[in-house]
Amino acid sequence: MATFGKMTTQIDPSEAGKDFPVQTRVTFTVRNQPQTGVITKQLKNAAVVEIDENTKNAELINQSNGVVVINYKEMKKIQ
Repeated sequence: MATFGKMTTQIDPSEAGKDFPVQTRVTFTVRNQPQTGVITKQLKNAAVVEIDENTKNAELINQSNGVVVINYKEMKKIQ
């Protein structure tokens, strides 16, 4: 039976990505503005991050649908 549109391939994150599992709170920069968010999916060299909404980033949230892909080297964990 075909599974149209459902690919379930396992992605192993790079060494840098092992420090950023799903649900990790992180800080990063988009368009020279500091942002915070939560990792929702790990990729090889980057992660999909759901951006925390605030009064200063309404335009970014609107343009990106609230998610961005950020390289592991460009993010830091929030303790």
